Amino acid sequence: MPTDYIQQSQLRRIIISIGKSSDAQSDRARNRNGIAMTQGKHFAAGGDHFAALPNKKIHTPKGIARLTVTAATMAAMTGSSLISPFTAFAQTGDGGTQHPAVMSPIAAHAGAASGAGAKSAAQTIADLQKAVDEAKAKEDAAKASYDEAAGPYNEAASARDQAKASYDSAVNAGTAADRAAMDEYARQVAEGKDAADAAGKDLEQAKAGLADAKADASEKDEAYQSALKAAQDAKDALDKAKADAVSATPEAISAAEQAVRDAQAAVDRAQVELANANATLADAQSKLVAAQSAKDSADAVLAAAQQNKDAADAKAAAASAAYEKAKADLAAAEAGASGPEYDAAKQKVADAEAALAAARAVQSQCESELEQAQSAAATAQTELNDAQASLSAKQQAATDAESGVNAAQSALDAANADLDAAKQANADAVAKLDAAKQAVKDAESAKAAADEELANAKTAKDTADAAVTAAQQKVGEAQTKVDLADAQLKQGAIGFFKAMGADSAIEIIQNCTYKDYTEIGNSLDATGLENMLSSITVMKNVNAYRKSVGLSELEVSYKLIAAAIADANYSTKNVEHAQQFDVGENLAWSYRDPCKVWIYQEKDLFDKTAASLGATNLSGKDAYDFWYANQDKFDYYRIGHYMNIINPDYAVMGCGLNDDTRLTFSLTLQYGGWAGSGWNTGAISVDEYEQKLTSYINGLKNAKSALDAAKADLASKKQAAAGAAATVQQKQVAADFAQADVDAAKQDVTDAQRAVDAAKADVAAKQQGVTDAQTELDAAKSDLDAANAAVDTAKSTVQQKQVVFDAANAAVTTVQSKLDAAKADTSAKQQSVADANADLAKFFQDVADAKKALDTAKSVHDSAVADQVEKVTVLAAAEQKADATARALADAQRAVDAAKADTGVAADKLTGSQTDLEDAQSNLDILTGLAAKLAEAQQREQDAVKAVNDTKAALDAAKADTAAAESLVSAAEQAKALADAKLSKLNSIDAGAAIASGHDVNADDALNALFAAAVEARAKVAPAKAILDEKQAAVDELQSGYDAALAAYEQAKSDRIAAEQKLSDEIARQEAKEAAKQQAAYTPKHLAGTDTAQPGSLAQTGDRAGLIGETFVIGGTVLVAAGVFLDQKKRREQM
Repeated sequence: MPTDYIQQSQLRRIIISIGKSSDAQSDRARNRNGIAMTQGKHFAAGGDHFAALPNKKIHTPKGIARLTVTAATMAAMTGSSLISPFTAFAQTGDGGTQHPAVMSPIAAHAGAASGAGAKSAAQTIADLQKAVDEAKAKEDAAKASYDEAAGPYNEAASARDQAKASYDSAVNAGTAADRAAMDEYARQVAEGKDAADAAGKDLEQAKAGLADAKADASEKDEAYQSALKAAQDAKDALDKAKADAVSATPEAISAAEQAVRDAQAAVDRAQVELANANATLADAQSKLVAAQSAKDSADAVLAAAQQNKDAADAKAAAASAAYEKAKADLAAAEAGASGPEYDAAKQKVADAEAALAAARAVQSQCESELEQAQSAAATAQTELNDAQASLSAKQQAATDAESGVNAAQSALDAANADLDAAKQANADAVAKLDAAKQAVKDAESAKAAADEELANAKTAKDTADAAVTAAQQKVGEAQTKVDLADAQLKQGAIGFFKAMGADSAIEIIQNCTYKDYTEIGNSLDATGLENMLSSITVMKNVNAYRKSVGLSELEVSYKLIAAAIADANYSTKNVEHAQQFDVGENLAWSYRDPCKVWIYQEKDLFDKTAASLGATNLSGKDAYDFWYANQDKFDYYRIGHYMNIINPDYAVMGCGLNDDTRLTFSLTLQYGGWAGSGWNTGAISVDEYEQKLTSYINGLKNAKSALDAAKADLASKKQAAAGAAATVQQKQVAADFAQADVDAAKQDVTDAQRAVDAAKADVAAKQQGVTDAQTELDAAKSDLDAANAAVDTAKSTVQQKQVVFDAANAAVTTVQSKLDAAKADTSAKQQSVADANADLAKFFQDVADAKKALDTAKSVHDSAVADQVEKVTVLAAAEQKADATARALADAQRAVDAAKADTGVAADKLTGSQTDLEDAQSNLDILTGLAAKLAEAQQREQDAVKAVNDTKAALDAAKADTAAAESLVSAAEQAKALADAKLSKLNSIDAGAAIASGHDVNADDALNALFAAAVEARAKVAPAKAILDEKQAAVDELQSGYDAALAAYEQAKSDRIAAEQKLSDEIARQEAKEAAKQQAAYTPKHLAGTDTAQPGSLAQTGDRAGLIGETFVIGGTVLVAAGVFLDQKKRREQM
């Protein structure tokens, strides 16, 4: 190593400044052997190393611009022209000469025109012109002094104006940057508030939806619980109904129905028998009434006959006594009479009386026969009536029997119809049984399919649940990362090194000599992750250059990064090397890209020195080796950074950036292999380092979005799981329904089988009913045949009785005729007796009277006896009739009693049959009622199960809706929390402080970029102000000299203008004096023609210079003067 190296401790405070820039920064480099380099620059905040000031022409004010004219006149005292021909030069305000104008040739006459007479005037003009020339000379001298002072002054003023413009631009840029940051901050706050408000509204809506969903789920749950209770009640009722209906089998019901039919048939038969018994009883009662009536009539006749007999007996006894007395009287009378005529008369009376007695006997016999005939007729009438009544009864019985046959036939027809219906019902039941069996197969197939779908749904649910569990785990991991992310972000490099396992790098930062300069958590500190990212550009640029010159690219080690970070933190506060690590180091302050200085500017210096040593176009290792061989010839302090970068022995590097007090870069370098052991361990490429750092930062920054994504994924997975659960529930419900369908189908088979069994039993019962009905029909037909035979017999009896009755009536008629004849004969015989007695009476009155009396008594006696006999006969007949009617009444009473007994038996049988029917019907009603209750209970149980399934499905759907609503609420809460957190972070930002510092930990990259831009923009204000102040100081330094020169120049100019004014006034005066006499002699060229120079042939500067080249005759002397003198007033106005 060269011995003339200066140790770092001696150079630490050396700062070389070039120029007058008050805020230029040093750029220093130190190689691994400790040599420090310092290099200054003009600009304060980066940029080119040197900057040249702009160079501009200085223009005088508008009023100062004028046309300067050099005028020549013929001096009287010399008699010759100064200039021939006169030439005038037009000079612009910046000193440039334009278009020389040649004076008119008439000026040649000036000498000739001058003479003694004109000398006085010419001398005056000459004196005045001399004064003008002197004033002009003084003005030129003042102008030269002014120009001499104005040059630096104007240059300084221009630099000041440029600095002022830069300063104003920086101020405006800073204000604009501040405003942009504030506007963006206000926009983000407003946007955040809108988002928070919207999230709040969404949350309220989601909560309202959740409340509705919970209310609906609660309602559905109540309905489900009610359905469960109803189902349990229905099941209990079904169990009870089954227990109660254990005896209500189809067989029992069929038997009960048959029992009802048998009982009904028995009732029907008993009713027929009762009806027949009632008919018989009615007939017997009718006969009893008739017999009673006949007996009553016979008794009345008997009583009357007895009374009549008793009266006849009394009358007969009286008549017999009267007759005996009359016979005695007659005997006594006869005893007093005699003679043959008397005897003949007496015999005539006797014969007449004998004939009368015989007639009376015949009459009596006829009367007796009449009574007998009448009795026989009455008996025949009674028997005919009885036969007719019996015929009516038999006919009614036959009618009833026919009705019974018809009823039995109808019953048979009905039974056959019932049998046909039962057979059809049996066929239908068999078909339903077959359909039910097929339905069972279909339901079992559907159940199998439902079970498979349920199994698949459960598998999907398990998968979804597993996904939820995994997603929850990811949310937990993401939440942990979020919880750690902010802390890790604030930890900066420490967190990164910890994540990379680079504990030795952490040890360097935390325990180095100047560890107190490191501010963990300050984003502007070199440990800030963004600064670490920004420093990568420097390392890439270093490698890009090394690669371009054939050197190997340097790798990165975490320890060298840590060393660069620690050094940058120290050096940003202390503009010097920290020298706390045994590494090579480059430092730079206030450069965005220090490589421009480290490499390119220093390379230029290197190349110049190398060129002076005869070496050109050196780069890379050649340049380094050349320097190494000629170190004493180089100013290392000005090229040391460059040498470090092209050092071929370096293998690893690190870079740190602190942007707090000032922009400070530290590039640390170290050898490879054993020479750099401890520093080059675990070296990686710059790209790999960038990838690891970027991934780490993005991982932290994206932790929240990753959490949000994980939560969103969890919500999605939960929703999917809820959907899967809902699907399972739906499939479970479907499977339950399918099972219910299977159970129902099986129950339908059971019911159908029962229906078939019942139908078969019913067919059998209906067949038995047909058989029974046929038996009843046969019996009814037999009864009808018997009844018809009885009717026929009764009709024959009636016919016989009618014949007897008719014969009896004929006999009565015959006997009555005989009786009528006998009565007529008796009456005739009585007349004969009367006539005989009259003849006998003629013989003697007494005997006659006695005979008459005897006849009368005899007649009365005979009549009474006959009446007595009649009455006896009648009484006997009446007694016989009474006895017969009594017997008939007794027989009728016995028949009635027997009929009543038969009716009672039939009634009792009917009552028993009805009781049996009622019992059978009650038993059937009980059985059918139990069966109906069982069927009703089964239906209710099925309905209740369906209601449970329906309400369960509705509850599950409501729960799914609630879960979905909870997910929405959760998502809305998360969104609200995120929005609130974002708004809270925004509200926690002190925009003023952030704009001042350039960063806020709670601001996003865009806002921090604007904050940083504001800081950067404002950072340019101070340097610009410093430059402005510097330039203003330069102006101020020159101001007094410039002001004095300007004042002197203005005074000289004013004196010159006054002298010119005097000359102008004198010329005007003399011109006015000579005008009258000279006007006719001479016409100025500018009024004559085209030979005169025209305005516009000279440079136009804004002055009225068109009078150049005019000639004047003053006092006989031709004077050529510049038009500027005649336009002086205008120039004054312009000034």
